[in-house]
Amino acid sequence: MIQDVALAVQELSFHIRLATAEDAAALREIVGTTLSHPHGKGRRAVFRSAAQRGELLVLERYDPKAREWRVGAFVDWHMRVDDVLTIRDIGTEGEVPHSGMVKQLIMELIRSLSPVAMSVKVRADATEWNDVIRSITGFSFEGSEYRRPHWINVWRWSRESAERAAHVQRAPRFRR
Repeated sequence: MIQDVALAVQELSFHIRLATAEDAAALREIVGTTLSHPHGKGRRAVFRSAAQRGELLVLERYDPKAREWRVGAFVDWHMRVDDVLTIRDIGTEGEVPHSGMVKQLIMELIRSLSPVAMSVKVRADATEWNDVIRSITGFSFEGSEYRRPHWINVWRWSRESAERAAHVQRAPRFRR
């Protein structure tokens, strides 16, 4: 029984860190779907420049069979001088986005960078990606824009909207 629990904990083990230039090859191998290529048809060629700028986070999962850490997801971002965070791209292993990995990466950016606001653009026809972003507390749909050949949904996050949403989600306290 204890061994089963230990194995379950190992299978759920992950950590988030800044990517290095050496991670570029591993990222190209694992990435199945990204914001920029939601249907997995295209592959991103360059991760090295984002890693050199320090604007690329990776989520690594522990593989108990191989007994090693493997990259499972990434987020490429840019922080403006006015503390507004722009998410350029997010990718996960697999053919559909892994919502847990995406949420962990975005929450880590919020915790570590403390942005005033955040924006992310998602293709309108990428329903899985739009659902993942919609499910993160504080994100709201701002509008759509057309970029040939696709419609793009613009999502915004702000600290105030996250606090309001968290306050609404809390269960009411009953007095005795």
